[in-house]
Amino acid sequence: MKRTFIFVAAVALWFGGCSIKTPEIKVTGEKTALEKQVIGTYQEIESDTQLLASARMVPGRGKKTPVMSAEKRRVIQAIKNRKFNKDDIDEFKRLEIVGENNRGFLEIIHPEKIAQDVTLAKRVQEIVAEENRDREIIIDRVLEINPNLKDTDRKQVCSIFAKMNRENSEPGTWIQLPDGQWVKKAK
Repeated sequence: MKRTFIFVAAVALWFGGCSIKTPEIKVTGEKTALEKQVIGTYQEIESDTQLLASARMVPGRGKKTPVMSAEKRRVIQAIKNRKFNKDDIDEFKRLEIVGENNRGFLEIIHPEKIAQDVTLAKRVQEIVAEENRDREIIIDRVLEINPNLKDTDRKQVCSIFAKMNRENSEPGTWIQLPDGQWVKKAK
């Protein structure tokens, strides 16, 4: 009996002193510093575009037309193009022809849906090409005007834009996850 008691006490002490502590993992959903920089720069570019669009310049009335770099004009035009093409792109997404890939660009994911309609196929290809060109111009400008970003950060910047595009996509549209898997965005 005494032996059993000592054995039980020893086992209790041994197990009492040993415990498994799982690491504490907090998923906060907070953005990384790089994401904040990229998003901030992108919002600054969009804000500049809106300010320029709202300022009415009347030549010959004492107001000077603002001097703008070629790069800034290109990015403003890219943002305007994206707004102009948004309805078509949203339609192509609803029809499940295109989706947002994990590199920050639009991709034709179901070409068989447009194979029989040459006119629609051409329209989809042209708009996807325009959209991707405009996204590339915007990414270039973000890298250019943010002093904390280098061209070596391009892949990460594209990933951040991909995340933004996934988040801004409507439920039920196709998105590519970071691991490469294509899924319909949850409703």
